Amino acid sequence: MTWLLERAPGETPLQEVLGLRPELASLLDDYLAQAWADHDPVVLELCRLRIAKLHGDAAQQRLRHDSAMAAGLTEDKVAALADYHRSPHYSEHERACLNYAEQYVIDVHSITDDDAATVKQGMTDAEFVSFTVALGLFDGIGRLRLALGVDDASSPAPAVEGGATITVPTPSAGHPAH
Repeated sequence: MTWLLERAPGETPLQEVLGLRPELASLLDDYLAQAWADHDPVVLELCRLRIAKLHGDAAQQRLRHDSAMAAGLTEDKVAALADYHRSPHYSEHERACLNYAEQYVIDVHSITDDDAATVKQGMTDAEFVSFTVALGLFDGIGRLRLALGVDDASSPAPAVEGGATITVPTPSAGHPAH
C-alpha cells in the first residue's frame, strides 16, 4: 500500500492515490484510451507487460487488458515474453516493438534510427508518435507506482475494459481535489 496518509475512494491503490488529483487522473485516462484505440492491442499489451517486468511490478504483470485478449493475446504468448527474441510466438514486428520498449525504459539514448525505422514499418508517423507516447505512459505509470509506494499486489488481476487502467471516481466529501 502507499506511504501516503490521504487517499480518495477507488477500486485499486493506484486509483486511491490518483483520486487525490482527479483532474490529472482524467487526463491520464484520456491519453491511455487514445493510445489503446490507435494501435494493435496485442502489441501494446505485450509492451506494457514487458515494461512491468522491467519495473518488477508483479501486479501489473498479472493484469490483462480485455481488448488484447479479444484481439488474440494468449497466455502462451505472455509466458514466452521473457524469450521474445527467439520465441516462435512472436512476429518480427512484435520483436522490434518489444526491443524498442525495452530500450525506451532502460536507456532511451540507445535507440537508433534503425530501431525506430524498424518499429515504424507499417505505421504512419502519427501512429509511431502515439506508440512512443503509449510506451512513455506505461513506463511513467510504473515509475509513478514505485515513487508513490503504490502496491496493487493484493488487488485482483481483472481484464481491464478498453485498455484504460486509471479511471478514478469523482471525489466525494472529505476527499477534495487539489
